[in-house]
Amino acid sequence: MRLSYNRQVADIGLKALQNHSPDAIYARYSLDSYVPVIFSRELDIPLILEYNGSEIWVSKHWGSRLRHPALAEKIEEYVIRSADMITVVSQPLKDELLKRGIDGNRILVNPNAVDPEMFDPGRFSSDEIKKLRSELGIPDGRIVAGFIGTFGQWHGVEVLARAIPVALKNNPNLHFLLIGGGLLYGSVKELLKESGVLDRVAFTGIIPQRDAPKYLMCADFFLSPHVPNPDGTPFFGSPTKLFEYMALGKGIIASDLDQIGEILEHGKTALLVKPGDPDDLAKAINTLYNDMALVDRLGKAARELVLEKYTWDAHVGKILDHLYNNVSFASSE
Repeated sequence: MRLSYNRQVADIGLKALQNHSPDAIYARYSLDSYVPVIFSRELDIPLILEYNGSEIWVSKHWGSRLRHPALAEKIEEYVIRSADMITVVSQPLKDELLKRGIDGNRILVNPNAVDPEMFDPGRFSSDEIKKLRSELGIPDGRIVAGFIGTFGQWHGVEVLARAIPVALKNNPNLHFLLIGGGLLYGSVKELLKESGVLDRVAFTGIIPQRDAPKYLMCADFFLSPHVPNPDGTPFFGSPTKLFEYMALGKGIIASDLDQIGEILEHGKTALLVKPGDPDDLAKAINTLYNDMALVDRLGKAARELVLEKYTWDAHVGKILDHLYNNVSFASSE
């Protein structure tokens, strides 16, 4: 079905573009999708490929077994080699492409970013946040550590579930807010139930993306406990939630893992912890719980950094600069 979808999208898209003259096509690579190459060749325009990691690798380590892995691998290689420019969110992804023989001049390393207006902490009144906290079952006076995510294997949610009971010891006013849902949602709840701390954790389930800033503002500081790749390869992610946390101007605890540890500075814009270590994570949670002045300092510094370097406007600007300075166009006016 995915293969037949390519032809359908190509037919509809090319017809829709009959009276338009785009400079380039931008496509995020997805499994078995070669339609961006069709657009590029039919319209004689450059292809900008957003590559967030090998779908073959993802299916092997985080997903389900592919029915036709050899074909999927050929399509992935074909699209990557057909792209005039490839934008990746991290240096490990560029390193991977270089090993596959891709010219480094075609690759732009461009971390993810944030919409600073959507994730503006001044958007919500204290009364709004107080009301939502009450609806979530968070008692007044609690200090809240918040997490948002799809509960994927790489998010470290099971590490967080093991850290929560440790952090709650001797901290009667500490509460946790877990926003989102996904594959490991059930196992996280079960771990917390077994530890007898389920009543100290508020779950929202999956919420609309537009509501994420308001829910995150219910927390006093944020958690990003990502874990290393299971096969020992470098962590190639660029967690979008990291930049959203930064923009909201509250303290962050994050794993010291590849790009995360490069963007955030321990003690200045976040507290960095050992990836996959629930005790180290719990220790950092205790530190922020007991030092709200530190939470404030870290949050302000992180917000300044994200507004300076990591907005979507800046992100797109880098892509356009690279496109017009490094890619040859078949024709120009």
